[in-house]
Amino acid sequence: MLHLKKYIPLFADKKIMVIGDLMLDEHIWSNVSRISPEAPVAIAEVIKISHVPGGCGNVAANVIALSGNPYLVGIIGKDSSAEKLQKALRSLGISTSFLISSPSRPTILKSRVIAASQHIVRVDREEKSDIDEVLANKIFQKVENLIPTMDAVILSDYGKGVASDTSCLKIIKLARKFKKTILVDPKGSNFLKYKEADILTPNLSEAENASGIKIKDDASLFKAAEIIIKTTKCKHLMITRGKDGISLFSKNLEYTYIPAVPREVFDITGAGDTVISAVALAVACGAGIKEAAMLGNYAASVKVSKIATQPVFKDELEEALEEKEPAAKKIKTRKELTPIIQRHKAKNAKIVFTNGCFDILHLGHVRYLKEAKKLGNLLIVGLNSDSSVKKLKGNERPYVSELERAEILASLECVDYVSIFPETKPDNLIKLVKPNIHVKGGDYTIDELPERRLVEQLGGKVVVIPPIKGRSTSSLIDRILKRKG
Repeated sequence: MLHLKKYIPLFADKKIMVIGDLMLDEHIWSNVSRISPEAPVAIAEVIKISHVPGGCGNVAANVIALSGNPYLVGIIGKDSSAEKLQKALRSLGISTSFLISSPSRPTILKSRVIAASQHIVRVDREEKSDIDEVLANKIFQKVENLIPTMDAVILSDYGKGVASDTSCLKIIKLARKFKKTILVDPKGSNFLKYKEADILTPNLSEAENASGIKIKDDASLFKAAEIIIKTTKCKHLMITRGKDGISLFSKNLEYTYIPAVPREVFDITGAGDTVISAVALAVACGAGIKEAAMLGNYAASVKVSKIATQPVFKDELEEALEEKEPAAKKIKTRKELTPIIQRHKAKNAKIVFTNGCFDILHLGHVRYLKEAKKLGNLLIVGLNSDSSVKKLKGNERPYVSELERAEILASLECVDYVSIFPETKPDNLIKLVKPNIHVKGGDYTIDELPERRLVEQLGGKVVVIPPIKGRSTSSLIDRILKRKG
């Protein structure tokens, strides 16, 4: 989908107003290794606690991660969760100037306990009743003041009281008055309150609830879409269907099916927020609805590969849009590698690192790298440069240049990234990566490895994978020379 990439540079500084239910997502990262003697439940040993914006705050986080400019309008309480939420928003560069603080409504808090990349339990603390007329008027005044300068408006309804029937209709009417595209991520079964919105983005379950139709085939899908479009008079209906992609309908029931992008799914939390953020930015840049939906689909494919509530970044979407990502894109400088590592560490991914010359790749290398990848979530390979190989192996080496060796390694599915280093030892790259596991292949004992102390000082451990007998670069070269002779 390379033709879609032309829109991404245009995302920069597009003003997107985000209105809706604002909440704080608390992630309690933990280890689980035993069962409580008090009851048959897991004991979660807390490693760290992180706080990120949730609800419409996650929509704003996605807008800014994609290089847009979000204007966030919502309600917070006067409590510690409000302080944490505002801090989390500011850390992302999102203004808190348009938030309304109310002592009568506690800040919505969702606490997730996560272990081994899996959610164990979620605890919700929230007030779900509709906001009172005073707060509703304050919200509307903020929207009315901001809307003339906006490029698009997102109404994010999580069913927590901000998007009441009256408020939704008033905001949609205001957006239409100023000719601003308004997108709605709906909730519940009453879609009448979204009447005349430009784009509705329900998931499959929400579409079923709103239409009263159990969607089990194309016929029921079309019937449900017809009912929703007739009820709401929306211009476009975008039903997100998880692994089954997106079903896009327009007013005349013109239908476009957008298949899901194949990805390993870790967590669907916030995928709908990602979709509507990317669609809003695309539409604001002049993309047609089909192109916008395709961009949202690719953005969602990136999101589901991440653990917990996390936004999708501009560079990640650009990479996902490569029709067939060339292996060369997996070759990264140290500078390029730094933010990638930071993002993976933020989601508690287990990083595996290995290094070597990999001159003339053979079966032993491939099996070794496959085994290394099994030890974690991300495999980074440090590759000796041509100059460092000469210092280690002699002036006749390497037989294959560093860029060719790097691209061959990057073409392996088990290898996530390759970084070329000029030193004879990988110490500087190890300090950058700070791997959870450092893998060496060969007839070593762990005590013999010079990197062991450094890796352990950085909190990692060393694993040795024994070689396959008779499968080495030296033995391969010897066989070639004997045949030549």
